[in-house]
Amino acid sequence: MHIYLYEPRSNAFSGLLSELDAAQWQTVAVGDDFFERELGLLSGDGYADRPVLLSEQPRTVEHIFRLRKSGCRNPILVLRDQRDPEAAMEALDAGADDDIVGPLTGPELRSRVNAITRRFHGHAAGSVQIGDITAYFDGRDPDVAGTAMRLSQRELAIFQQIALAAPRVVPKSVIYDAVYGMAEDQPFDKVIDVYICRIRKKIEEMSPSSDPHIRTIRGRGYKLAPGAQVSQEAEAPRLSLASTSHVVQKAKLG
Repeated sequence: MHIYLYEPRSNAFSGLLSELDAAQWQTVAVGDDFFERELGLLSGDGYADRPVLLSEQPRTVEHIFRLRKSGCRNPILVLRDQRDPEAAMEALDAGADDDIVGPLTGPELRSRVNAITRRFHGHAAGSVQIGDITAYFDGRDPDVAGTAMRLSQRELAIFQQIALAAPRVVPKSVIYDAVYGMAEDQPFDKVIDVYICRIRKKIEEMSPSSDPHIRTIRGRGYKLAPGAQVSQEAEAPRLSLASTSHVVQKAKLG
């Protein structure tokens, strides 16, 4: 998981970077100039899951304002050395999602970011049941019919993007950006289709109904939904059309 880190103090930066590396965060260090330039990377129609971690500095609140003004919807967290209720209130009012008193561990940060992300997507609990699948938002592999489905790190990252949005459709571009958006070597976007195919096959093999659950919505993206739900959605237009026809015939007879 990628994270933007703003920590100008070199001594504090090295210790925090080691902690994040140990927790398998992929850190991108940024300075004050990052907030002065175009912040289009952090804005857009979709919700970017890459969090921004800002240490307490004189310009931290200013940076938060700039991020939110640019359209940034990423989780923003402030890390401070000691408790300061007034400063915390100012940061939260400026648009921060969380204000943390250090020392901070990588796993704790992951849990805080997961909580912010799932609430953004409308999930109050740490998991969601979708057909035969139980999807977890804390980094665990999903369950299919009560049995853990083993996914690679990349497969899990892609699956969680679809699970978080369920039952909405997720554009392939959003999935690609969340998984590869900050990578130096970016593969062709068809790689998402390959991973989706692998995940579908695993789900289908474990599902009692052999249901792959992940649907391709042509021209739009992917959606996590059980087969029964898809069948009901497909029937709805036909029922509506039949009902309309009946009303028209009744009107003619009248």
